[in-house]
Amino acid sequence: MTSGEESGLAMSLINDMTCPLCSSLFVDPVRLDCEHNYCRQCIIDYWKKGEGKEQGEVEEMSNGGYTCPLCREIFPQFTLKSNKLLATIVDRVRSLGMQHHKAPLERTRKFSPSLSALPRQSENEGGRGLCSVHQEPLKMYCEDERTAICVVCAVSKEHRTHSLAPIEEILMQCQETFQTAVRHLESRKEDIVKLHHKRNQEIKEIKKQSVSLQAHLIQETDHLLQFIQRERERLCSMLQKDTQRLLALRQKVLSHLSQETDTLQQEVTLLSARFEKEVHDPAALVNDIQELTVRLKAQLGLLDDDVAEWFDLGVYKGPIQYFVWKKLEKVIQPGLCSLTLDPATANPFLSLSDDLTITHYSHTPREGSPMGETHFEFSPCVLAKCGFSSGQHYWEVEVGDQMDWDVGVANETAERGGWVVLSPEIGYWTVGNKGVRRVGVYLDYEAGQLSFYNTEDMSPLFSFLGENFKETLYPFFYPSADSSAQPLKLLNPRA
Repeated sequence: MTSGEESGLAMSLINDMTCPLCSSLFVDPVRLDCEHNYCRQCIIDYWKKGEGKEQGEVEEMSNGGYTCPLCREIFPQFTLKSNKLLATIVDRVRSLGMQHHKAPLERTRKFSPSLSALPRQSENEGGRGLCSVHQEPLKMYCEDERTAICVVCAVSKEHRTHSLAPIEEILMQCQETFQTAVRHLESRKEDIVKLHHKRNQEIKEIKKQSVSLQAHLIQETDHLLQFIQRERERLCSMLQKDTQRLLALRQKVLSHLSQETDTLQQEVTLLSARFEKEVHDPAALVNDIQELTVRLKAQLGLLDDDVAEWFDLGVYKGPIQYFVWKKLEKVIQPGLCSLTLDPATANPFLSLSDDLTITHYSHTPREGSPMGETHFEFSPCVLAKCGFSSGQHYWEVEVGDQMDWDVGVANETAERGGWVVLSPEIGYWTVGNKGVRRVGVYLDYEAGQLSFYNTEDMSPLFSFLGENFKETLYPFFYPSADSSAQPLKLLNPRA
């Protein structure tokens, strides 16, 4: 038998196994007296639909009997005979992989208005189209390859082991899934509207805050620019005054020199003229010549003299930027805080320098270490002596190359007994283990902001924002519990 004959035989077999009403393989097939077969539920639904009966009602039709949908033969009684042989054959066809996914009986047998209006594929009236290989109606759907196939493709080796289902069943499932998604979207419309409103408000707030932050940046930097501008104007004004003074001094010398030179030149001319005339008083002439000679030598001596006063290059050509930067320390707000460590809060195993700016962990407790309630009992931590309850403050800490450190602030009443857990919930706002050598800490008490920076380039490390500070906050330091680690050092400004 050729492949074409096999395909034709397979198509014929599938057509014989298909219910004329639902275009699917028979489910519980029944035979009418006219020998036509239908799914039991399909023919019941058909007869109920014909008379518009309610669910569960199957009554005799107005024409005095029940009509076969195919041959229109009328039967006087409601009689359905199970076709067990046909049911057995259908089960064997299914075992070949023709229907791996069977929908629930109720859903399969319902005639959806959108699907029942479609032309039957077996009639080749367009519908789902024809198979490009076998020119047969596309009645099946291969879920493995996500494509529509004909019944011949379904029994072929290519698709035999694939997951297959009737195309109408897949369409119905897709339609139900789509409608479920639409209903879900409809049910979330209010949430979508709220989210849309929320995002619009956030956009407005971002724009508003951006304008505010830009104004703040301009104000802060303008303060520095104005100071630098004033300092530049001061230096330029000083230079201008020095320039005018030095020019005036030299102009005065030059004017005097010119005047003296002109006078001497006139006297030389007169004296020379006297040599050409008869000398009546030789002694007077000699005296005049000697006096003029002395004055000429003195004038020549002025040519060797120089005005020593000049520009003070130490003022105008020194490290100008450093000069300005040093003065900036007085106008920068907040300036660098001068902090010292509080021995009364230090853990006994922390060693402190004499100036109370350096600390590190030690295996032995320091002499005279406090035993009161103010110090950290077990955790090797320490607070600064100075606390802040308002305003803006900035300080810097050198942590070295170690990774085990923490710095930040702590509430005045934060628990210090036992092992301390560094958490805002119990009064500690800290950061650590950031892989930097120096850390800058900025506190804006009223704004509830605590930010940390890498002081090498002032890049931000972390920020606590929107905190509700209520107590006095003390700078907090944990230098590591490793005695070989580098000490932690407060970087105070010079006096």
